[in-house]
Amino acid sequence: MLQGRRSMVQMTGEQPRRRTSLVGIAENEVSNPARRMSRSMMSDTGSSINSFKRSIAMKPRLEMENSYRTVPIVKFPSSAVSKKIQLILDSRLTNLKYEHDTCKALCNQLSDVIKDEVRRDIRDIERYKLICWVSIGQVSGQDIRVVSRCLWSHQHDTCSSASFQNNHLFAVATLYALYYDGCYYHKVD
Repeated sequence: MLQGRRSMVQMTGEQPRRRTSLVGIAENEVSNPARRMSRSMMSDTGSSINSFKRSIAMKPRLEMENSYRTVPIVKFPSSAVSKKIQLILDSRLTNLKYEHDTCKALCNQLSDVIKDEVRRDIRDIERYKLICWVSIGQVSGQDIRVVSRCLWSHQHDTCSSASFQNNHLFAVATLYALYYDGCYYHKVD
């Protein structure tokens, strides 16, 4: 490509122009009819940038905390979490009959409740990402196998699971706790 440019320069006799500053770039592009932008468009762009800067200034400032921890301080207590999940399933599903629409919404609710309860009750897990999966089905003489696979660190990541069954429905809840060794954000006063 460089040789092609040299041959074009030799044929036409013109020297290639070099841009030495940002001002030169803006002037060259405005003077070029193919890339020209009207002055009114440039002033509109400037005002939108200023309003964007103002909106950023009004938001609370977030800073990253220095993170040199690549291993958790406390190992995730999977046995205590399994007991907590079992208590939640027992309390919410004991006298319930299977209905497709209500169980669909109940899966989402149970997932949120399990994550919130675990975050609230168990301390020192702020660097764990919690993923909760709840499945509810009808008991009608069938078998089911629940299998999951994940790519994770076997030293730090873990999961907790519990199941529930009555005469009308069954439920399986699994909470995956994945250690996130990166920085996390917090508000600066």
